Amino acid sequence: MALFALIHKELLVLRKDWHGLLVLFVMPSIFILIMSLAMRDTFSERHQVSIDLLIFDADQSAMSEELAEQLAQLDGFVLHRVEDLTTMERRLARDEARFGLVVQPGFARGLLASAPEQAQLSLLLSPSAGAQLQSLLQLALGDILRAMRLELRLEALSWQYDDLPTAAELRAIGSIEQRYVYQGDTPEAMPTSVQQSVPAWLVFAMFFVVIPLSTAFIIERQQGSLLRLRVMNISSTALIGGKILPYYLINQVQMVLMVLVGIHLVPLFGGDSLQLGGSLWGLFLISSATSLAAIAWALLITTVARTHVQATTLGGVSNIIFAALGGVMVPKFVMPPFMRELANVSPMSWGLEGFLDIFLRQGSALSVLPKVAALLGFALLCLILASWLFSRND
Repeated sequence: MALFALIHKELLVLRKDWHGLLVLFVMPSIFILIMSLAMRDTFSERHQVSIDLLIFDADQSAMSEELAEQLAQLDGFVLHRVEDLTTMERRLARDEARFGLVVQPGFARGLLASAPEQAQLSLLLSPSAGAQLQSLLQLALGDILRAMRLELRLEALSWQYDDLPTAAELRAIGSIEQRYVYQGDTPEAMPTSVQQSVPAWLVFAMFFVVIPLSTAFIIERQQGSLLRLRVMNISSTALIGGKILPYYLINQVQMVLMVLVGIHLVPLFGGDSLQLGGSLWGLFLISSATSLAAIAWALLITTVARTHVQATTLGGVSNIIFAALGGVMVPKFVMPPFMRELANVSPMSWGLEGFLDIFLRQGSALSVLPKVAALLGFALLCLILASWLFSRND
């Protein structure tokens, strides 16, 4: 049968193009390893981010000492005392620390004043201090100062009342419980960086199938193989269809390899192990749909390009744009709202959200169906355009 002969031909061509296969398998494995380790502290409770906070105590009071002790207990911040303001400013200017806190003279006296005559604290920032970390530190400082004011007021009232709670007891009341909520019935475990990295770079790798596919297609065009096949009355639809199954199989091998990297290789370097989730059927659906979308896009690029350089340039640039928009290179949760909306135009975003439904949100096959439908619709449109262009131009 002609279709099976075409598939066999594609597999023989792929066996010779080991450079293209190297890109498809080695590149995403390296990306997963690097990004999983680089982002480990962002998602881990065991490894806290350490942000240096300098403090210069110009008040030298019991209250300023208590403030320093409270700051030393803040998760994520490492407190360093400095002896003078000049040293603090020099270290901040050199970016040796992110924040510097100056406790002004009269801090203790101003704690009880409703409207202090001057600022009690001064927060100095290094050039690399981000707005989010600055807001986090200011909120923490506000909580500490309110607790210290409360403690002073309670001490002032203690001579009238014997049963007043201490400030520490008030802070302990109503402690906040936190837990992660998943789509499926799953233990309330904290998500890890590898749950984010594997889906992102797996989708990115699948779309880079354009490199070996375009190489084989354009070589056949230049050597006249495609013309000979057309003379044999093999339709453009069959020629294009014969390229889908081999590259679909490659994408599935990619998926298995990336999952194994997340499960076994990343932990060897100190990272967390990938958790598969509870729906292998859902994983198969989103992997197949993403693969078909990637192959169809690669076929469309290949039928438009006339040379290998054009195909590589168009495919590479479009994939990078898709990845940048779709949350592969920059997670969507750190994007501004308009960028999160714009991400929905990228087919990589649909595939990424589907994989995250399985790996991160512990969803079912039902939860990925909308993304699968969008990817299959995109693939069908690309295949129709590719078949039309191929029949007209070749």
